[in-house]
Amino acid sequence: MSASEQRWNELEAVLLLQRAGKLVQEIESSGTRMPHRDRKLYHDRLVAAHDAQDVAAYRSALNGYVAGARLSYRKATGRQRKREEG
Repeated sequence: MSASEQRWNELEAVLLLQRAGKLVQEIESSGTRMPHRDRKLYHDRLVAAHDAQDVAAYRSALNGYVAGARLSYRKATGRQRKREEG
């Protein structure tokens, strides 16, 4: 069975959401939060995938959410390093 054909499992969806939320919380504990517009975009994608019960899209939305938090962190720490060096 391919990922796109995988049956929806609400418990698994909750566990995946909790895992992604924990990762983002750890990243953002540095004080760096992703912009609201980005957070809203990831949230909208997640809700749409959940409503469609599309497991592949749901996983993709969660992975995007975590990647967005990492990118925000990298951008912020890169700016901080430049200030310290300059």
